[in-house]
Amino acid sequence: MLAYLRARALSRGFLGGSRFWIGLGAVVWTIRFCQWLVRPETEVIYREPLGRGESVVIRHADPLPTRKQRKQAKKQAKKTDRKTAKRAQKQARKTKGSPEAIAA
Repeated sequence: MLAYLRARALSRGFLGGSRFWIGLGAVVWTIRFCQWLVRPETEVIYREPLGRGESVVIRHADPLPTRKQRKQAKKQAKKTDRKTAKRAQKQARKTKGSPEAIAA
């Protein structure tokens, strides 16, 4: 909501000349500035000076799959299982009617 009011105040107040929107924009921008002032500080996890020739490698794990990706994977697995079952049934029918199966 504040983002909407900030954008509206900028377009209608500062660019459009409406005193109401200029005043509202000042209030909204002040609120935003106060939120910025009280934001939490970043936490330092590790600090050590680097020597000559040393470097730092920062890695992170791949993100977890989204719901959409999980659903797609489940659908693909189900489709693959159906295809495998169909092939097995087809192969079973072929071997039942083959001369080698009848002779055995």
